Amino acid sequence: KPSLLKYDEVNTFFHEFGHALHSVLGATRLASQAGTNVKSDFVELPSQMLENWLEDREILKNLSCHYQTGAQLPDDLLDKKLELLRFGIGMRTVTQGLYAMVSLDYFGKGSHKDTDAIWQKYAERLMPYSVYDTECHMQYSFGHLVGYGAKYYGYMWSDVLGQDVFAQIEKQGLLNPQIGQHYIDCILSKGGNR
Repeated sequence: KPSLLKYDEVNTFFHEFGHALHSVLGATRLASQAGTNVKSDFVELPSQMLENWLEDREILKNLSCHYQTGAQLPDDLLDKKLELLRFGIGMRTVTQGLYAMVSLDYFGKGSHKDTDAIWQKYAERLMPYSVYDTECHMQYSFGHLVGYGAKYYGYMWSDVLGQDVFAQIEKQGLLNPQIGQHYIDCILSKGGNR
């Protein structure tokens, strides 16, 4: 059977491909400064920036088609998908803020923490419209907590930087090879060198 990827799976592919490009196209003198060996508030820039391609109508249209007929997605369906992507942006931002605050608290002073109580405190503060489930234990599925530690807030900062880079590339054309080479030369190749 053909691989029928869902939008979220393609989004994850683009995200991880951004990390791969960062690593493969690194051109530093020291391997310890290449690719994703950058400051933690910059490491997600290439991956989060690349996700933006999936919010462009023409890119989405070119990436998707009916697996049997080859027909592209109809415009009305594309428009609905793009509208839905914008719909939950506030909630996604609040969730990222929650993760950042929780990670700062978990790695703050003190060696004995009630991780459930900490998560609940921030969930209720940032999402008062939701009912907190005390049996959920979200921290156990917070995979980036281990790698980022208290610096998870950098994930949001990388997204801001990635949005800025994407906006500059978009002005020149998302498939423009010159701006693509400029992106490689100025960002991807530098790694943690600068």
